[in-house]
Amino acid sequence: MLIACKERLLPVTVNTLVLLKDDFYFYIHRDVYDQAVILSDRHKELNELVDLIGKSDLNHETVQWFYSNAPKPIHILAPYMYLVDGPIDPGMEECCGVLHVISTMIHLRNFLTKPPEIRKSVSFSLTIKEEYEMAWDRFIQSAIPYEQRLGLLKPPSSESIPIPFVPLETREPDPTLTVPLIKNQTEDKQEKKSRQEHFRDADAEKSTIRKLLE
Repeated sequence: MLIACKERLLPVTVNTLVLLKDDFYFYIHRDVYDQAVILSDRHKELNELVDLIGKSDLNHETVQWFYSNAPKPIHILAPYMYLVDGPIDPGMEECCGVLHVISTMIHLRNFLTKPPEIRKSVSFSLTIKEEYEMAWDRFIQSAIPYEQRLGLLKPPSSESIPIPFVPLETREPDPTLTVPLIKNQTEDKQEKKSRQEHFRDADAEKSTIRKLLE
């Protein structure tokens, strides 16, 4: 995947890298980026890669223009546009669109290891322009505008309910607190004590009656 547009987006596609040069943002899949890094490291000069892919006079100016204006390491992919059987205008969006389709059809780095007769037999028609436009539309529709990124971090809004503050000295006592419990425990002790006294009086009375009957 290789997409160039002037709108800054937040990709939701996994393994998508973002590059910036001039007024264009470049959205590239990590696998394509890694291949471009290896190719640019192995082939320091443009002509080295051109000799392996094959040169055509049809898009020579476009290849030179993209190599000079595209950000590194994407610029090294310029010679692959020689595989297209048709004129390509020297524009950033059209060039990246052509390379987008090519990178989805062939493995860019492994393509160079194939025999020369196989490499010469590979070509693409101008219908790839229609293919990349549809793919780009799907990517842009699924991406999030960069200005809306902060909205993803905000928690869902909820209405806050104000709680009135009441000073401590003016608050009504809560009957469930421990103070009434202590009071209840005191009442239980007093009631138990009165029962004990009642039983003692009853025992004394019984003792007096026994003495009178003896």
